[in-house]
Amino acid sequence: MNAIGQRLVNETNLLYEDKPHYFKNLLPGVKEMLTWADVEKCANNPALYNFEMIGKDNIKIEIPMHKKAWVFSKPVQDKAFIVDHINKGNGFVIMDYGFYSEKTNELLKILETIYDVNGAIHVYGGLADAKSFWIHEDYPSNFIFQAEGKTRWKVYNNRISAMYRTGTMNHKLKHQDLDLAFDVVLEPGDAIYIPSRAYHIAEPMGQRLSMSVPCWTRLPTDDPREMNDRNNYRINYDRNI
Repeated sequence: MNAIGQRLVNETNLLYEDKPHYFKNLLPGVKEMLTWADVEKCANNPALYNFEMIGKDNIKIEIPMHKKAWVFSKPVQDKAFIVDHINKGNGFVIMDYGFYSEKTNELLKILETIYDVNGAIHVYGGLADAKSFWIHEDYPSNFIFQAEGKTRWKVYNNRISAMYRTGTMNHKLKHQDLDLAFDVVLEPGDAIYIPSRAYHIAEPMGQRLSMSVPCWTRLPTDDPREMNDRNNYRINYDRNI
């Protein structure tokens, strides 16, 4: 087990206490996984990476989609629209980033080896004054890794019951109505763990990038041939023939 995995096991016990947790400098090499150059590459390849845009009112902005001549399976998002809105100071989310590189795959492999989960990586970011979502909760448990800049995170002990759908209380909650678990400022390399359905909010402090790693519980019906294949297979293109 590498240093990241060892700290996860040593500093938390999720079998008995599924509580929010803050990790100082858990991922010191995070800039090898995510930079603004990587964001720009994803934005200019909309057939591979889907974006969400977050307006100054913390509400999603609809991204226009178009059919492309050589993308037969689906319409793709308008990359000029995405880049323009990022430059205007709106926040964004990049989906499907877990497969971006060997290093992002390796991070997910660590989590999927320690826990009974299937993981993904979503990138959150924005230039100065960009917003994130208001107080909300998510169905999967999440790890958040700060890659650039600073973000203030408030995570609460309160959770929405599984008797309700996630999102039921979106835009209806106030800080004073909740029990605060911690209020921390994440810097590059720092991380937090947010339990499933726990209320939380991110407050960016200027230009920033972070990786959100949602983790879904593995199911008995998952196909073992497809589950968690994070291996990087090699083609023997340089062999002597």
